[in-house]
Amino acid sequence: MRNYLILIIALIATSVFSDENTSLYDFRYWTAPDNTRIVIDTEEDALFNVSKQNDYVIISFDDAEVFSETFSNIFFNDERVKKVEIKREKETIKLIYYINQDFIVKQFTLPPNTKYKHYRLVVDIIDSDVNSSLKKTKIAETTKTTKTTKKVLPKYKKIIIVDAGHGGEDSGAIGKNKSKEKDVNLAIARKLVTTINKNSDLKAVLTRSGDYYIPLTKRITIAQKENATMFISIHADSVESTSAKGASIYLLSEKGNNSKLAKQLEQSQNSVDQFGGVETVIDNDKFLKNILSDFSRKDREIQSFELAKKILEQLGKIGPVHKKIPQKANFVVLKSPAIPSILVETAFISNPTQEKRLTNTIQQQKIANAIYKGIINYYSEIEKDL
Repeated sequence: MRNYLILIIALIATSVFSDENTSLYDFRYWTAPDNTRIVIDTEEDALFNVSKQNDYVIISFDDAEVFSETFSNIFFNDERVKKVEIKREKETIKLIYYINQDFIVKQFTLPPNTKYKHYRLVVDIIDSDVNSSLKKTKIAETTKTTKTTKKVLPKYKKIIIVDAGHGGEDSGAIGKNKSKEKDVNLAIARKLVTTINKNSDLKAVLTRSGDYYIPLTKRITIAQKENATMFISIHADSVESTSAKGASIYLLSEKGNNSKLAKQLEQSQNSVDQFGGVETVIDNDKFLKNILSDFSRKDREIQSFELAKKILEQLGKIGPVHKKIPQKANFVVLKSPAIPSILVETAFISNPTQEKRLTNTIQQQKIANAIYKGIINYYSEIEKDL
């Protein structure tokens, strides 16, 4: 580490005297199951190059000005990146990432927005198709070896997708005590999944298991691939007032919101792709057109409303409720076809008292338990009518 610090100081010393520098303002990375994302905040006209070699990636900047705090996190390693080096060659700074498996590289830039004031260079190091094929082959080989044994029947009846809102570059709302919504959402989602999976009739699947961003439409795709029977997105509310409190639950309305707060949430939740880092924010309505034509919107709305009521009833037993009846909004993430889908605002992270509750592990488990009880009550109710 001492050598790295000396190198950074040298980089600063050789760059600050240049008349026209490319400023590198910040550096972050996020590790997902199938990729590692590197994000560098820089200028609009930054001169950079991203190249892939056999087992490493080089990100180079011409005439770059480096700030010491910018690269405090640059020397990292994860399941993909085994080593990072910095080199200066004349006026060029090179960041070299050594990769320990087959990979492909994707790069794009993002313009400033309300959250990030600088341009962002995004470099994704993605597991290659070759690597994915090898994994599939291993699974197939394992399956073959067990063919002589007794056939295993599917164990689970109902598959529930638990979506931890935000993640990675998209922190979501931030509380007065600097708690990040993305962390709260994931903590509650993990506890909910663990609780659900104790029931042998159910199987819960997380859309994300760590601190990384997943585009809204990909969350829907996950539900489709898992043949899910229910979709629950976990969030924490936030408004300017610090006195607002209580839980709320939203279900999809193609016509949009039915309250001022719902409209505000709809706008913020549907625009998170620009914060999370998606190269092109696609036309969500166009993406969803086909899958939405294959089921009765009315039936799904009724099911979602009943599920929301059951969960809201249980949340009301452990804390305040902001809206006593389920609300409606046109959230993209709730457009999973043919299944009840709801977005749970567990409490207001903008309220310091509720923020403290949301970051408490015991309270997080209480919230997870309440949601689980609501799910069970919902299934019990609909099974009476079968």
